Amino acid sequence: MAPTLEQVFTIRAFLSKDILPVGPIKGGAQRMVVQITHGFLEGSGVKAEIVPGHSDWLLLDPAVGVVHLDVRISFKVPETGEAIYMQYPGIIRIDEATQKVLQFSPDAKSTKSKDGYFFTTPRIEASSERLKWMEQTVFISHGHWHVPGDGTQAVEYEVYKVLSG
Repeated sequence: MAPTLEQVFTIRAFLSKDILPVGPIKGGAQRMVVQITHGFLEGSGVKAEIVPGHSDWLLLDPAVGVVHLDVRISFKVPETGEAIYMQYPGIIRIDEATQKVLQFSPDAKSTKSKDGYFFTTPRIEASSERLKWMEQTVFISHGHWHVPGDGTQAVEYEVYKVLSG
């Protein structure tokens, strides 16, 4: 029987407008480093805040129409001090909405996960016994853009754990 998915978290990570373009590499793809300013992880009895100082390392390849993600991010549960480290690769197929968000266009709008192809595979490390189940679980997330209209924008993920059929 095929595995099933159960939603366990929502993650929202706000992005800095100060994008560092590293330059074309690997035959033309564009490396960009996008700083994550703040945000949260919420669900499954956990409410954690993003610890400042993390980034998305994006590899934008217009020749094939995708963005390859390489993200490393940490969270802290304010009440308990528990820490969560998350690393995830992923792929976004470039569409008009994604182009506008990556350019911080005033025309950028929020999207829904069903609107595009935007997936990651998070791997988690946790500091406490209460959260160790995260280290023993395979996750997949479905992303979309969150643009609240106040000049900020974020990526938002619906994170699912993979269950045996």
